[in-house]
Amino acid sequence: MAENIKINVGGLAFETKTSTLARYPDTLLGRLSQKSKFYDNKRKCYFFDRNPNIFVSILDLYRTGSLHFPSYLCGTIIQDELEFWEISPGLLGECCFEQYLKSEGDMNSTRTLRETFEHYGLDYTDEECRTSKRKRILRKIWLLLEEPSSSKLAKGFNFFFLTVVVISMVTFVLGSHPSFREKKLTHSYLLFIIAYSNIRFFDELNLQNPKEVMLGTSLPNQAIRDCEIFTSVFFTIELMLHFISCPRKTRFFTYPLNVIDLLLVIAMWVTYALEQDLTLLVTTYELVQFYLVMKSLFVLRLFRVFRLMKLYSGLRIMIMSIRASLKDLLLLSLSFLLASLFFASFIYYAEFYVTDTFPDIFIGIWWSVVTMTTVGYGDMFPKSTFGYFVGGVCAFSGMLILAMPVAILATNFNDLYQKNKLREMKHKLLQTKSKREETLHIHVATVSPIETQGKRPATIKCNW
Repeated sequence: MAENIKINVGGLAFETKTSTLARYPDTLLGRLSQKSKFYDNKRKCYFFDRNPNIFVSILDLYRTGSLHFPSYLCGTIIQDELEFWEISPGLLGECCFEQYLKSEGDMNSTRTLRETFEHYGLDYTDEECRTSKRKRILRKIWLLLEEPSSSKLAKGFNFFFLTVVVISMVTFVLGSHPSFREKKLTHSYLLFIIAYSNIRFFDELNLQNPKEVMLGTSLPNQAIRDCEIFTSVFFTIELMLHFISCPRKTRFFTYPLNVIDLLLVIAMWVTYALEQDLTLLVTTYELVQFYLVMKSLFVLRLFRVFRLMKLYSGLRIMIMSIRASLKDLLLLSLSFLLASLFFASFIYYAEFYVTDTFPDIFIGIWWSVVTMTTVGYGDMFPKSTFGYFVGGVCAFSGMLILAMPVAILATNFNDLYQKNKLREMKHKLLQTKSKREETLHIHVATVSPIETQGKRPATIKCNW
């Protein structure tokens, strides 16, 4: 005959059979014995300081073989109870398991937001700042450069930083226009060099390409070069101060934007050095190619705008949404690639007897990508009836495929944005509570013990 076992949960007594608990021997209740730390010798029962209302659902698992929780329970509470009683989440009923997964996903999103926004950057510890004046100064510099919301001065500096980024991009764009360049070599002198020079660059120079001629005969004007020097000096000093003031220098270049800054500083000074002597620049064709590669790195300046992520939470949430949707986006990209190959093959054979369209499947891939993205350059298009049909299906399929990633990104962004709003509201409430406690502490401290002797205790009023 099975023995009855008494269990006291939060002051409420439960009684069941040992055979009932033995149905799940891998759980905490399934392994109970009088040697357990939960056994109370005086009361002759097992005592657990847990919520008795939730334990009803736990005990029903052993009685019925099905685990269900009330819908009003928080997912975190359910997770904590399952961990304490050592019950696998797989034993949850289908209706509750969906709720459990949703709450777990919400907790993961909230945890990610908290880690991103509250522990996003490095910082000096309070102990380091108390014991070292140098660390206090470095911390002020670090917060000025790294945390735009730390002070009004930091906000002002970041606004100036953004202005310099815009100036550097404008000068980069203007430097590619002939109106903002100065001639260093005349066209006749260039023809003379091509005829009599043994420099390989001039052998490779295409005089029919105005961009190549402009590169070989001119430089950006003095105003553009002055702006380039100013921005180069500014970004170099900013990077050096950023690195010097970093609390953990070994982790400084683990942050992608810092790596981009280093590449940009190197590229800016290398191109500046090469532009000082145009004759030296064009001595070898390889050096010109290297110069063009360094110059193209200037486009990375745009990534400096992402430093404002700490000032505008929406920008950081957008990046987080892309990361959260990365697997889905990769799957959809693969689907898009397969669809491109599919329609490229079809259009090639659909237009096989048309002499002036789709000479190979590679051109068909280009056409299918342009069609599915609804760009439609018009450089290549079908001319047969069957080709029209393939083109219509291709365009319609592209609309369906491209609509899915937009929906996924929008859903993830909205979910993270709403959770971040709740996080910010909670953070403000905690800050308000902290300020109230500080105000109360100050008011209490200002009341003199001598003044209160022999007097009835006064009520302290605080203007909250």
